[in-house]
Amino acid sequence: MQHDWKEARAPDLLFEEEQRARVAEIAPLLEHPEQITARTPLHRITVFLTYRCNLACPYCKTIARSAAELDARPHRRLTYDLASFEALLDAHRETPLRHLHFTGGEATLVPQLAAMIRRAKARGVGAVSLTSNGTLAPRLYVDLVKSGLTELRISIDAGDPALGEAMTGRPGAFDAVMRTLHALAAERARGLRFAWILNTVVSEKNRARLPEILGSLLRFEPDDIKLITSVDLRGRLGDFPEAQAVRQELERMVAALPPEAMPLLRRKLQTVFAPDAIGLDRVRAAPARSWRCYIPLTERTVDRAHYYPCSVYLREGGAPLGPIDDPPHVQRERSARFVRESNCLSDPICRRYCLNCTRAFNERANEARG
Repeated sequence: MQHDWKEARAPDLLFEEEQRARVAEIAPLLEHPEQITARTPLHRITVFLTYRCNLACPYCKTIARSAAELDARPHRRLTYDLASFEALLDAHRETPLRHLHFTGGEATLVPQLAAMIRRAKARGVGAVSLTSNGTLAPRLYVDLVKSGLTELRISIDAGDPALGEAMTGRPGAFDAVMRTLHALAAERARGLRFAWILNTVVSEKNRARLPEILGSLLRFEPDDIKLITSVDLRGRLGDFPEAQAVRQELERMVAALPPEAMPLLRRKLQTVFAPDAIGLDRVRAAPARSWRCYIPLTERTVDRAHYYPCSVYLREGGAPLGPIDDPPHVQRERSARFVRESNCLSDPICRRYCLNCTRAFNERANEARG
């Protein structure tokens, strides 16, 4: 069954049309980012609702794993509640919000998530999306969609319980997410409308079994599948004995799909194993000027304590731009200052971990700057 999900799909910077549209919209700010105003749209707010998680995926760098880590980063003890989320929305009341994405940690551990989704939709946010590990009760996810969630991304990195335990650090996690996937597929067959994407992080543990994993996920007829490079394997994820056979089989499987199906999967298949999929090593700036990152002008990444240049900066332990209770004009000023004064090519986090889609967007923006 094919689902018409284009209207529900959240804007994704992976796609060239979205990159071009954003660059065109912020064109007046490319040279003078300090001219940002309250009426400048935010294309995306990424809300790290909590750092708590019921899994222990070995590649994850955002969850709070130990008391020692929490002592070193006490802000990771904090979790949004409905009042603090409403304060976040109120701080941006004059700013058009195109897309709000909930993540964590495991965002579904936050009891008031459904109410937050309803508040965001009432506020006029166009797309509201969620990334989850899918291990909670299936009914929860259905209720979130009925509360106004427009896009649901479920993370699953395995095709069987043994690999599932290795990828999540928890026995039983694979069976739990399978129950959720079966339930969501059944609800969609009964007419529940939402964009549905399955995320698969590709690491040393599962890369040789990707065709098997992809085949198991396609059975659920999601709208798309996103292959995600394990960031600390950048440059070498594609170096394994079965690599050529795996790529060929994945390409064969994708070629068998309808030509318009799975644009994310098609795009990520081109980049997931690429040596330069992550980082800025290939970027060369004009000698007379710095190479700017424009993400802070178009997006906001927040946790309960701070706001950051981007989600990668948060994940890698980079310094925040400021406390979350900064007045909106101060948040804009500090975001613009980061764009104007930071040189991403010499920033160790940006240089090593910048995502492929972010790099492509910034290449377009810096070229348009002239």
